[in-house]
Amino acid sequence: MKFIYSQFKPPTILKWCANLMATAVVLLMGISSQSAWAQVSVTATAGITGPTAFTTLNSAFTAINAGVHQGVITIAIIGNTTEPATPVPLLRSFAPSSYTSISIKPSGGNWTINSAAAPTVSRGIIELSGADNVTIDGDDPGTSGTQNLTIQSVTSTSTGIACVRFSSNSTTGTDGADNNTLKNCILIGSRSTATSTVVNYGFVMSNATSITTGAYSSLNTIVENNEIRRCYRAIYATGSSATYPNTGLRIRDNVIGSATAANNIGQVGIYLSYTSITTGANAAIVERNDIRVGDVSASGSGYSASISGIEVNTVNAGALISRNNIHDIMQPTTAGWGAFGILISGSTNCNDIEISNNFINNRPLAKV
Repeated sequence: MKFIYSQFKPPTILKWCANLMATAVVLLMGISSQSAWAQVSVTATAGITGPTAFTTLNSAFTAINAGVHQGVITIAIIGNTTEPATPVPLLRSFAPSSYTSISIKPSGGNWTINSAAAPTVSRGIIELSGADNVTIDGDDPGTSGTQNLTIQSVTSTSTGIACVRFSSNSTTGTDGADNNTLKNCILIGSRSTATSTVVNYGFVMSNATSITTGAYSSLNTIVENNEIRRCYRAIYATGSSATYPNTGLRIRDNVIGSATAANNIGQVGIYLSYTSITTGANAAIVERNDIRVGDVSASGSGYSASISGIEVNTVNAGALISRNNIHDIMQPTTAGWGAFGILISGSTNCNDIEISNNFINNRPLAKV
């Protein structure tokens, strides 16, 4: 009797199996390398819809600026990234770019957007330059906790480094960074030592040409439920023009500072200037923030500057500062510099400011 299986030569079967296994290995290697390579995934409703893989958030910005991805754009952070030392700012939607909104969120884990080893002076790890309708939301609903995205700089003695920078692109008030939100993120700045007075930022609003020049007409900015540490200035919402103030500012529910000296905030927790010319619904609101600033070491040398939990500078008419917990604002030095829970340092257009229901407490310094 001749069995059917005898019609198949064993070498042929073995060769076929070997080829199948080789193909499977190649496919698995391709999937593995793609997974290792892709830290950022972009999908869009127009242009190249994706998902398209990138190694950094800045490279995704480059593609969006060039009009590769358009419409409603979602940027998923799916792995840890190391961003370039010189960042690529996300520009406004203007040819060749064309988008209506952009969402940046982590997916599938707790991820960190890292700076390069030597961040560029006076630049941000993430920068918006006149870009509108952008939400950076660190909450991944599929992962435990609500702050699943960290934006972290390496420590540096360079001046002006920021974790996140929202900047206007002109001085005429026509190209502010409008309707943008930063929420549910952890920002760890570049401050190099517990007593450093080098100026750096967690979040800063500025003009695109200079990080030390305030923003012009950046409207409806929200900074909410972030944890910010290891910066000289944590949230620096500064403007430059009473003609083009940054109205609609909302800063709420953030935890600023640390009980660890090396991770604390150096000079100011929240700084406001040029947020509103007149009292009204668009005046700034600063509420429910937990703020700690200063040299938390009782034997520390302090700083050559006054420090404050919240500083209200000029042109903030009608601002509401309410229900903030401001504590451990310490300046253990005999140099004569001040330490303030809430400091009103400006007078022009600062009428009708309401400061209510804040808890300000300084624990006494330990005897040494």
